[in-house]
Amino acid sequence: MQEILTDCGAEDVLGLQIGGPSGTFISNQEFDRKLAFEDLATGGSFIVFNNSRNILDIAHNFTHFFAHESCGFCTPCRVGTSLLKKQLDKIVEGHGSAGDVVALEELCQLIKTHSHCGLGQTAANPVLTTLERYPELYQSQLKLISYEPGFDLDAALETARRMANRDDAGAHLAQIDVE
Repeated sequence: MQEILTDCGAEDVLGLQIGGPSGTFISNQEFDRKLAFEDLATGGSFIVFNNSRNILDIAHNFTHFFAHESCGFCTPCRVGTSLLKKQLDKIVEGHGSAGDVVALEELCQLIKTHSHCGLGQTAANPVLTTLERYPELYQSQLKLISYEPGFDLDAALETARRMANRDDAGAHLAQIDVE
């Protein structure tokens, strides 16, 4: 791959999408790989992305493409690509949690293994190949979740403490760690 990139004058390369949207995304750490059936099989196409591009935007765009292009024949592809699009939207927009990344990967595997045709079998590749190479990018999009109680349980037990005539430390509850 490095020889091809040099021949075409590519500079500041972030990564390559080998075989179009349904192929494999490789990072700039993998340019020693070979464009061949034994390594990076392709029908001859590849897309070069420079460092001005956002990997999650690339996967997001390809995922929307596959959801739109599904013919609707089989459920894993028809429903799966739509769910994949929504799950990735949630993460990219910063509303996802760690469990959403796990669910994203599980959904990708389900679509890949149970779809009837090649479109469905490869529709999850943009997410799977970028998630494999850049898990930290997906993690950085997740919202930070800390426990915040919806009500004050200790205050709700005030009546019980009064009835038991207790106000010692053991009669109080802490819902969050106070440091």
